[in-house]
Amino acid sequence: MLRLHDFCALVNVHLAHHLTWPVGDALQLAEIGFARAGFPRTISAVDGCHIAIRRPRANPNAYLNRKQYYSIILTAFCDSRRRFCHVTAGHPGSWHDARAFRHTAVATALAEEPRSLVPEGMHIIGDSAYPLLPQLMKPYRDNGHLTARQRRFNQRLHSARVVIEHAFGLLKGKFRRLNYLYMARVEDISRAVTACCILHNICIEPADGPDAEDAAVFDVVEHVEPHENPQAAAYKDELCNNF
Repeated sequence: MLRLHDFCALVNVHLAHHLTWPVGDALQLAEIGFARAGFPRTISAVDGCHIAIRRPRANPNAYLNRKQYYSIILTAFCDSRRRFCHVTAGHPGSWHDARAFRHTAVATALAEEPRSLVPEGMHIIGDSAYPLLPQLMKPYRDNGHLTARQRRFNQRLHSARVVIEHAFGLLKGKFRRLNYLYMARVEDISRAVTACCILHNICIEPADGPDAEDAAVFDVVEHVEPHENPQAAAYKDELCNNF
């Protein structure tokens, strides 16, 4: 009989082509979808959510999150159709979004060869937890003195970025076991979560819509404001002024 761990490993090996970064026609479809949501030139949205787990044997305190339960972080990027295009699962639940992001292959590519993922004049969108980069846009920090354009920028970014929250809701709605993974090894947990993301992409249809129940079952990670990149800040202001 095929064990769950073996099944997840097979999915990750043989169906990994269903979890791909948008290029070509897929890139155009993603950009059109985000433009309709109010934030043009966008490739994908990024966010993180907690997957509850049993107490790990090794270094358990690292996995105890701010809500005082054990978890791993799923950092995911999705397109405008709620299809995951890159996921990294397994970082300790005590980590912040920004730290988990820095340990993804996407962050490495953006630092070393950004145009390999994000064409000139396009970007990823995230919330305030993420670093501001020329290829990653985030909201203006609300200090009580935002201009009307900056508020409009934030509203549009939020409206477009909510797609990743819907994707998490659909994922946990389809695969209820992700609400609590009773597995001993973090490596097995990581493989199981990644397999579910691949199967989510296979199952999802463009007509699928998140219902209120499914969209409410994710748990985002704690947000910490990173330092801003001056070049990215200038690009962000340009986008803001063009809205």
